Amino acid sequence: MNMNEAFEIIAERAGKPLLSKGYTRENVAESEDSLTALYIGEIAYSVVYTNSNHRVVLRSCGMEDGTPDNDWKTLATWLFDSDSDGVREAESIGDDFAETISGPKQSGAAKKQKKRKKDGEANVDPLFLANRMVTYFPVLKDEIAYEKAHYEDFRGVTFAKEKIVPKFAPMVEASSEKKIEKISQGLSALYTQGDLDTKGIITYLMLNSVDDDEKFEKLISAFSDNDKKITRAARKLRGKKIKPEKEKKSRSYMADTLNGQQ
Repeated sequence: MNMNEAFEIIAERAGKPLLSKGYTRENVAESEDSLTALYIGEIAYSVVYTNSNHRVVLRSCGMEDGTPDNDWKTLATWLFDSDSDGVREAESIGDDFAETISGPKQSGAAKKQKKRKKDGEANVDPLFLANRMVTYFPVLKDEIAYEKAHYEDFRGVTFAKEKIVPKFAPMVEASSEKKIEKISQGLSALYTQGDLDTKGIITYLMLNSVDDDEKFEKLISAFSDNDKKITRAARKLRGKKIKPEKEKKSRSYMADTLNGQQ
């Protein structure tokens, strides 16, 4: 679909809770690479789409002399590609932004997101991945909300193993070649920009849950040559016991979880 149309869907849905509180939407000059919707009230919110990396970001900042102070804090980030995504994905992103704005913990979310992004804007974490899967499995929206409400930190690996994988494999098995191609494009983007836990979830859990080797190959068709080598190597480890590494001072949650399940 047309990106301008998709962005308007996202911006309108995100802005509903703000307009109901007396916020106003201001016109913002568009650039060649981005689209922006700005909402002004007690504080400022903006929805920004960047074409070069297909990211849609919800941000907030304070106000100074009636204008944003431009000390923007990222509240939520999604991927959206107008070549493969459509109205349903745009509506899902807009609704998620609206819930983030309306939720009681938006300030904490902003701080967590800012800390998470400090190492680079390219990082996609397990929560980001789970939110992206909502476009395929709408029921995950409530399950993600439950997870966030009951655990201080999002248990990415556990959530993927218990909530995503049981739905992912059957969907792939029943999908047409065209749909698998679309899924492959989405997974490739997530893998490329993903942190280590996210890459592990995609390779060891999601891709390895698909038994059909032919469909597995179609699932990684959009991956780069190097990423294909990595996913194929991970597939060879299916069913094998992974020997834990020697103790280190710090380890990822992914490694701890996988070793704990042996």
